[in-house]
Amino acid sequence: MTTGDRSELVVGPEVDRRPATSLVFDALTAVIPSPRGEELDEGQELYADLGMDSLRFVRLLVELETKLGVQLVDEDLMTIDLVTVSDLIDLVERISHPAGT
Repeated sequence: MTTGDRSELVVGPEVDRRPATSLVFDALTAVIPSPRGEELDEGQELYADLGMDSLRFVRLLVELETKLGVQLVDEDLMTIDLVTVSDLIDLVERISHPAGT
């Protein structure tokens, strides 16, 4: 390998975000009146782009808890930024695959 050639470097296993993305999109379509799954993307902001309000956000968290079979802890949620759809996907991935497993 020549200097500057990174094509052979292995960073780690490729993470498949599709299951978490699908779960988040399903939860969003359950609580937001009009988005269709094909109109959602990871870069959208929950409040600015999707019209999320505080009541819908709580409903979204309950929907995620139900789909994941977990109870989200308010104190833990207060320590992270949940601004975009991608942030929610990251949260679902962390819950689905906790560190050290």
